[in-house]
Amino acid sequence: MKSQISFMSRSLVLGTLLLATTACATETSTPVPPPAALPPAAENQTDQTTQATLQTYDETAEGIPVKAQYPDTMIVESTGSSEGVGVFFTFNPQGNAMDEAEVHVFLPANMASTDGLMPMITGPNGLIKSNGWTLDGSRADGATEFPYPWFEMVFDISTDQEQSGHILIGQTNGQAVQVTLLYPTEMADAYWLAVKAILDSLEFEPSLLPVTTSPEAGAGEDPATMCDSTQEPC
Repeated sequence: MKSQISFMSRSLVLGTLLLATTACATETSTPVPPPAALPPAAENQTDQTTQATLQTYDETAEGIPVKAQYPDTMIVESTGSSEGVGVFFTFNPQGNAMDEAEVHVFLPANMASTDGLMPMITGPNGLIKSNGWTLDGSRADGATEFPYPWFEMVFDISTDQEQSGHILIGQTNGQAVQVTLLYPTEMADAYWLAVKAILDSLEFEPSLLPVTTSPEAGAGEDPATMCDSTQEPC
Protein backbone atom coordinates (compact mmCIF):
# COMPACT_ATOMS: atom_id res chain seq x y z
CA MET A 1 0.00 0.00 0.00
CA LYS A 2 1.58 3.28 -1.04
CA SER A 3 1.25 6.13 1.43
CA GLN A 4 1.28 9.94 1.49
CA ILE A 5 -0.20 11.63 -1.54
CA SER A 6 -1.69 8.47 -2.97
CA PHE A 7 -0.03 6.46 -5.72
CA MET A 8 -2.83 3.91 -5.79
CA SER A 9 -6.06 5.25 -4.24
CA ARG A 10 -5.93 8.76 -5.77
CA SER A 11 -7.43 10.28 -2.62
CA LEU A 12 -6.49 12.67 0.12
CA VAL A 13 -8.36 11.17 3.05
CA LEU A 14 -7.55 13.46 5.99
CA GLY A 15 -10.21 16.13 6.28
CA THR A 16 -13.36 16.76 4.28
CA LEU A 17 -13.19 16.21 0.55
CA LEU A 18 -13.34 19.60 -1.09
CA LEU A 19 -12.62 18.93 -4.73
CA ALA A 20 -12.89 15.96 -7.08
CA THR A 21 -12.74 16.69 -10.76
CA THR A 22 -11.95 15.07 -14.04
CA ALA A 23 -9.79 16.82 -16.59
CA CYS A 24 -11.21 18.75 -19.48
CA ALA A 25 -9.06 18.08 -22.53
CA THR A 26 -8.35 20.17 -25.57
CA GLU A 27 -6.51 18.23 -28.24
CA THR A 28 -3.71 19.63 -30.37
CA SER A 29 -1.34 17.69 -32.58
CA THR A 30 2.07 18.64 -31.31
CA PRO A 31 5.44 16.91 -31.57
CA VAL A 32 6.88 16.04 -28.19
CA PRO A 33 10.67 16.50 -28.34
CA PRO A 34 13.01 14.49 -26.16
CA PRO A 35 14.31 16.21 -23.04
CA ALA A 36 17.38 18.37 -23.40
CA ALA A 37 18.75 16.88 -20.20
CA LEU A 38 17.53 13.72 -18.52
CA PRO A 39 18.20 11.85 -15.32
CA PRO A 40 20.89 9.18 -15.84
CA ALA A 41 18.43 6.36 -16.55
CA ALA A 42 17.15 8.14 -19.67
CA GLU A 43 20.24 9.79 -21.11
CA ASN A 44 20.31 7.49 -24.16
CA GLN A 45 17.02 8.87 -25.45
CA THR A 46 18.27 12.30 -26.51
CA ASP A 47 18.32 11.51 -30.25
CA GLN A 48 14.71 10.35 -30.54
CA THR A 49 11.39 12.09 -31.08
CA THR A 50 7.83 10.85 -31.01
CA GLN A 51 4.58 12.23 -32.29
CA ALA A 52 1.82 12.64 -29.73
CA THR A 53 -1.49 14.39 -29.38
CA LEU A 54 -1.30 16.75 -26.46
CA GLN A 55 -4.29 17.54 -24.29
CA THR A 56 -4.66 20.45 -21.91
CA TYR A 57 -5.48 19.99 -18.26
CA ASP A 58 -7.05 23.11 -16.80
CA GLU A 59 -9.47 22.96 -13.89
CA THR A 60 -8.80 26.45 -12.55
CA ALA A 61 -12.51 27.17 -12.92
CA GLU A 62 -13.04 24.44 -10.30
CA GLY A 63 -10.50 25.99 -7.95
CA ILE A 64 -7.55 23.72 -8.78
CA PRO A 65 -4.49 25.93 -9.41
CA VAL A 66 -2.68 23.55 -11.78
CA LYS A 67 -2.45 23.69 -15.57
CA ALA A 68 -0.43 21.46 -17.89
CA GLN A 69 -0.34 19.69 -21.21
CA TYR A 70 -0.09 15.91 -21.32
CA PRO A 71 0.02 13.23 -24.05
CA ASP A 72 -3.12 11.34 -24.99
CA THR A 73 -1.39 8.18 -23.78
CA MET A 74 -2.09 9.42 -20.25
CA ILE A 75 -5.10 10.25 -18.10
CA VAL A 76 -5.42 12.79 -15.30
CA GLU A 77 -7.33 13.00 -12.03
CA SER A 78 -7.46 15.66 -9.36
CA THR A 79 -8.53 15.60 -5.75
CA GLY A 80 -8.46 17.88 -2.74
CA SER A 81 -9.06 17.90 0.98
CA SER A 82 -7.94 19.82 4.05
CA GLU A 83 -4.44 18.43 3.37
CA GLY A 84 -4.15 20.17 0.00
CA VAL A 85 -4.65 19.62 -3.72
CA GLY A 86 -3.27 16.74 -5.76
CA VAL A 87 -3.24 16.17 -9.52
CA PHE A 88 -2.28 12.72 -10.84
CA PHE A 89 -1.10 11.93 -14.36
CA THR A 90 -1.01 8.21 -15.13
CA PHE A 91 -0.67 6.12 -18.27
CA ASN A 92 -3.55 4.37 -19.97
CA PRO A 93 -3.40 0.66 -19.01
CA GLN A 94 -0.89 -1.19 -21.16
CA GLY A 95 -0.55 -4.46 -19.28
CA ASN A 96 3.08 -3.76 -18.40
CA ALA A 97 5.18 -2.02 -15.76
CA MET A 98 4.23 1.42 -17.08
CA ASP A 99 0.81 0.93 -15.50
CA GLU A 100 2.44 1.80 -12.15
CA ALA A 101 4.19 4.93 -13.44
CA GLU A 102 2.89 8.40 -12.71
CA VAL A 103 3.42 12.07 -12.12
CA HIS A 104 1.85 13.46 -8.97
CA VAL A 105 1.64 17.20 -8.37
CA PHE A 106 0.84 18.05 -4.74
CA LEU A 107 0.17 21.49 -3.26
CA PRO A 108 -0.06 21.13 0.54
CA ALA A 109 -2.47 23.45 2.30
CA ASN A 110 -1.13 26.23 4.52
CA MET A 111 2.49 25.63 3.51
CA ALA A 112 4.44 28.48 1.97
CA SER A 113 7.92 26.97 1.60
CA THR A 114 9.81 23.70 1.32
CA ASP A 115 10.65 23.71 5.04
CA GLY A 116 7.38 21.99 5.87
CA LEU A 117 7.80 19.46 3.07
CA MET A 118 11.07 18.03 4.36
CA PRO A 119 9.61 15.97 7.26
CA MET A 120 6.75 14.83 5.01
CA ILE A 121 9.31 13.38 2.59
CA THR A 122 12.30 12.29 4.67
CA GLY A 123 10.81 11.99 8.17
CA PRO A 124 10.24 8.66 9.95
CA ASN A 125 6.62 8.58 8.73
CA GLY A 126 7.34 10.44 5.52
CA LEU A 127 6.80 9.53 1.90
CA ILE A 128 10.09 7.68 1.38
CA LYS A 129 10.09 5.53 4.53
CA SER A 130 6.37 4.77 4.45
CA ASN A 131 6.57 3.45 0.90
CA GLY A 132 9.73 1.46 1.52
CA TRP A 133 11.68 3.46 -1.04
CA THR A 134 15.44 3.97 -0.99
CA LEU A 135 16.82 7.50 -0.95
CA ASP A 136 19.71 7.47 -3.42
CA GLY A 137 20.63 11.10 -2.97
CA SER A 138 19.44 14.68 -3.13
CA ARG A 139 20.49 17.58 -5.33
CA ALA A 140 19.81 21.28 -5.55
CA ASP A 141 22.26 23.36 -7.53
CA GLY A 142 23.31 20.51 -9.83
CA ALA A 143 19.86 19.39 -10.97
CA THR A 144 20.04 20.99 -14.42
CA GLU A 145 17.50 18.56 -15.88
CA PHE A 146 14.75 20.38 -13.95
CA PRO A 147 15.07 24.02 -15.14
CA TYR A 148 11.76 25.21 -13.74
CA PRO A 149 11.15 28.50 -11.91
CA TRP A 150 9.41 26.82 -8.98
CA PHE A 151 12.04 24.08 -8.53
CA GLU A 152 14.51 24.11 -5.61
CA MET A 153 15.59 20.54 -4.82
CA VAL A 154 15.19 16.92 -5.94
CA PHE A 155 15.37 13.64 -4.04
CA ASP A 156 16.41 10.64 -6.17
CA ILE A 157 14.74 7.39 -5.15
CA SER A 158 14.55 3.73 -6.13
CA THR A 159 12.36 0.81 -5.07
CA ASP A 160 12.70 -2.94 -4.70
CA GLN A 161 10.14 -3.30 -7.52
CA GLU A 162 12.73 -2.14 -10.07
CA GLN A 163 11.32 1.37 -10.12
CA SER A 164 13.15 4.68 -10.12
CA GLY A 165 11.88 8.11 -9.29
CA HIS A 166 12.41 11.66 -8.21
CA ILE A 167 10.66 13.90 -5.71
CA LEU A 168 10.89 17.53 -6.79
CA ILE A 169 10.16 20.28 -4.32
CA GLY A 170 10.01 24.05 -4.56
CA GLN A 171 7.66 26.97 -4.18
CA THR A 172 5.75 29.52 -6.19
CA ASN A 173 3.65 32.51 -5.16
CA GLY A 174 3.89 31.64 -1.49
CA GLN A 175 2.91 28.00 -2.08
CA ALA A 176 5.04 24.90 -1.49
CA VAL A 177 5.12 22.50 -4.45
CA GLN A 178 5.89 18.78 -4.52
CA VAL A 179 6.06 16.77 -7.76
CA THR A 180 6.68 13.03 -7.49
CA LEU A 181 7.86 11.08 -10.54
CA LEU A 182 7.79 7.27 -10.43
CA TYR A 183 8.54 4.92 -13.32
CA PRO A 184 9.85 1.43 -14.18
CA THR A 185 13.62 1.67 -14.51
CA GLU A 186 13.68 -0.47 -17.66
CA MET A 187 11.14 1.82 -19.37
CA ALA A 188 12.68 5.15 -18.41
CA ASP A 189 13.04 6.32 -22.02
CA ALA A 190 9.33 5.96 -22.83
CA TYR A 191 8.35 7.54 -19.52
CA TRP A 192 10.48 10.64 -19.95
CA LEU A 193 9.34 11.29 -23.50
CA ALA A 194 5.77 11.54 -22.22
CA VAL A 195 6.40 13.22 -18.89
CA LYS A 196 8.68 15.96 -20.20
CA ALA A 197 5.61 17.51 -21.88
CA ILE A 198 3.90 17.76 -18.48
CA LEU A 199 6.87 19.21 -16.62
CA ASP A 200 7.71 21.74 -19.33
CA SER A 201 4.14 23.06 -19.48
CA LEU A 202 3.30 22.87 -15.76
CA GLU A 203 1.86 26.16 -14.48
CA PHE A 204 0.32 27.29 -11.22
CA GLU A 205 -2.49 29.86 -11.22
CA PRO A 206 -1.41 32.73 -8.93
CA SER A 207 -4.97 33.86 -8.20
CA LEU A 208 -5.68 30.49 -6.54
CA LEU A 209 -2.52 30.43 -4.45
CA PRO A 210 -1.67 29.78 -1.74
CA VAL A 211 -3.86 26.74 -1.02
CA THR A 212 -5.48 27.26 2.38
CA THR A 213 -7.91 25.51 4.66
CA SER A 214 -9.75 26.52 7.79
CA PRO A 215 -7.69 26.85 11.01
CA GLU A 216 -9.67 23.97 12.54
CA ALA A 217 -8.81 21.53 9.78
CA GLY A 218 -5.76 19.55 10.76
CA ALA A 219 -5.09 21.81 13.76
CA GLY A 220 -2.25 20.58 15.92
CA GLU A 221 -0.99 17.97 13.45
CA ASP A 222 2.70 17.38 13.03
CA PRO A 223 3.60 17.38 9.29
CA ALA A 224 5.93 14.43 9.89
CA THR A 225 3.03 12.26 11.06
CA MET A 226 0.20 13.41 8.82
CA CYS A 227 0.53 10.34 6.60
CA ASP A 228 0.45 6.90 8.21
CA SER A 229 1.28 3.82 6.14
CA THR A 230 -1.09 1.75 8.30
CA GLN A 231 -4.05 3.78 7.06
CA GLU A 232 -5.43 4.76 3.68
CA PRO A 233 -2.90 6.87 1.73
CA CYS A 234 -3.37 10.62 1.73
